[in-house]
Amino acid sequence: MAGPRLQPLLLLLLSFALGSAGQEAHGNGERIVNGAPCSRGSHPWQVALMRGRDTQCTGVLIHAQWVLTVGHCRQLAYNVQMGSDVLNDPNAQVIRATESFVYPQFDDAKKVHDIMLVKLRRPATLSATVRTLAISSKCTSPGTTCLVSGWGSTTGSPFETYPSELMCTNVTIIRLEDCRRHFLYLKRHYMVCGGTHTSNTNAYLGDSGGPLVCNGALRGLVSRGPSTPSLNPVVFTAICRYTQWIEDTMRRYS
Repeated sequence: MAGPRLQPLLLLLLSFALGSAGQEAHGNGERIVNGAPCSRGSHPWQVALMRGRDTQCTGVLIHAQWVLTVGHCRQLAYNVQMGSDVLNDPNAQVIRATESFVYPQFDDAKKVHDIMLVKLRRPATLSATVRTLAISSKCTSPGTTCLVSGWGSTTGSPFETYPSELMCTNVTIIRLEDCRRHFLYLKRHYMVCGGTHTSNTNAYLGDSGGPLVCNGALRGLVSRGPSTPSLNPVVFTAICRYTQWIEDTMRRYS
């Protein structure tokens, strides 16, 4: 999902797509609502996909030259910030990217296969503040507690408030059968759902592509949320279903 700092129409479309899980939109993503600032430096693999000084989406550094995010965040070019929890930090690394590889069967209308690789023009300089995160071919089971992070709005529409520092919250993975009450289009093999209708924190419009980290590995990317302004479950792209495509694409285009 792009950024609030994006066009009003895009925000409206995203609010339908992403719904109200917790992180309000930068136009194309989720927001962390009722979360808290992440421990400083705890997410050295998290990047911001920016247009100028505005955050459009977020993503995850999985290789020194590759960022994983969602397909609906695709743009012609990105300024990729990494190495800081604070947006527009002058000490952060910023690397240009103009190559995107969307999953071949991605269908935004049907909300399936929402995943994309972005290739940096040059490899990132890895350090204590810039690291890669492992992906996992193991799918996440209901009941697992995971961590979601992003720079999306911390308040709901129509008065979004966007933080400058990275925000975090815990979500619990639920059964897709329970999630289908909110998302009739759910496809069992490609998606994972986190949060419940009784929770008061989650991701929402504002930081699409935000990482779902479970047991130290990347298990999902913020994709969609409910269409009502309540903290309902959020749909994540299930990384375990795409590991072969990720590895093959990086190998082919490196």
